[in-house]
Amino acid sequence: MPKKFLKEATSVKEITFIIVTHNSSGTLNESIESCLATLNNGCRREGRMVVIDNASSDNCPSIIDGYANRYSDIFFGVKIGSNLGFGQANNQIVRYFPSRYYVLVNPDVVFQPWTIARLIHTIDSAPDVAIVCPKLLYPDQSVQPSVRHFPTLTYFVLRNLLGERMQRKLYPFKYYCEELYDAEQPQQIDWGIGAFMMISGDYVSKYGLFDERYFLYFEDVQLCHDAWKNGFRVLFDPQATAVHKYQRASTRNSFNYLRVLHTSSALKFFARHPELWH
Repeated sequence: MPKKFLKEATSVKEITFIIVTHNSSGTLNESIESCLATLNNGCRREGRMVVIDNASSDNCPSIIDGYANRYSDIFFGVKIGSNLGFGQANNQIVRYFPSRYYVLVNPDVVFQPWTIARLIHTIDSAPDVAIVCPKLLYPDQSVQPSVRHFPTLTYFVLRNLLGERMQRKLYPFKYYCEELYDAEQPQQIDWGIGAFMMISGDYVSKYGLFDERYFLYFEDVQLCHDAWKNGFRVLFDPQATAVHKYQRASTRNSFNYLRVLHTSSALKFFARHPELWH
C-alpha cells in the first residue's frame, strides 16, 4: 500500500465506503457520486471512500484517478496489478482504513444519503447487530430478491441442474424472503447479498471481514453465516433502499466462467457446512 494509506491506518473514521471494481466503468461514476454526496452533504459524519480496482482493462483506472485528484482529502484510489477477487480486495481495505462503519457498495449500485443515515440508525439499535442490508431495487423500482435463507445443498443442486420450476416441484425449499419486503421495522435474516451492506467496524476488528477462500460468490453468504455463528445478528431494513443494476452474469448462459466460479464457491461453502446438506 502507498505511504499515504499507511497514515490512514492511524486515523479511525466514522464511515468508510468501499467499492471494488473490475471493468465496471459504465456504472462506476454513479456509484462513486452516491458515496460522495453522502459524505459531503448527507450523513454529517466524518468519513472517506476507497475504490480498489482489480486490474480493470477498461476506463476504471482513469475514473479513479480523476476522483482522487478532485477529492484528495476523502477519496482514495487503489489499483491492483492482478485480480484479487471480491473478498480479498475488500479485506485489503479494512486492514488499512479503520472505521466505525463500513459500507460495501457494488459499482452498479446508487443510493440517496438518507439511506446511510437509516442504516446507521439500525446498526446502532443493538450491540449485537453486525450487518444491515437495505432493500435493493431494480432500475424499474421493482424489488430485487436480495435477502434470503441459507441455501441447502439439495436446493442448490436441483435448481442448477433442473431449473427453478422443477426444483420447486421436487423440493419446495423457501429461499427468498419476500414476506419481509414491506415490513415497517428491521427484520432478522440469514443473509443478504453483498452488493450493498453496512458492517460494524467493531465486528470487523474482532472477527475480520471476508473469507478469502472465496474468489467470487458465496463470500457474502459465509460472512453472514459467520456473524450468526459469532453471536451477532444480520438485519434487513426495508425502509432503506438502493438501486442495483443487477446483471446476474453467472446465470446468463448455461456454461460460462462466472457460472463455474459460482458453482466452485458454492461447493466450498457446503463442504464447510454439512448441516446444510439436507
